[in-house]
Amino acid sequence: MRLVTVETITFIVVGWGLALGALFVRYYRGEFDSRTGLYWVVVACFSIGWALWQYDTLPATADTLVGALAPWVATSLGFLGAGISLYLYRTRPTGDGPA
Repeated sequence: MRLVTVETITFIVVGWGLALGALFVRYYRGEFDSRTGLYWVVVACFSIGWALWQYDTLPATADTLVGALAPWVATSLGFLGAGISLYLYRTRPTGDGPA
């Protein structure tokens, strides 16, 4: 079970590291806008959801109240993240503006 925990922590740390790097680049370029906050929400939804799914797989925590609710909360966060991702995709800026 240790591998699951190490894998989860590594996945979240790498994901947040990449997100922080992307945020820094966007800020440095002056592209920090309201959409950036939504990108953070998507990263948080998926990383917290992944951690909750892994929390449910550990025998010591699976039988607790949090372990019982973890899959439902993780699934809800996944749907929220997917919905925000779809919104960001559908409202993405295009190059069709005035030149």
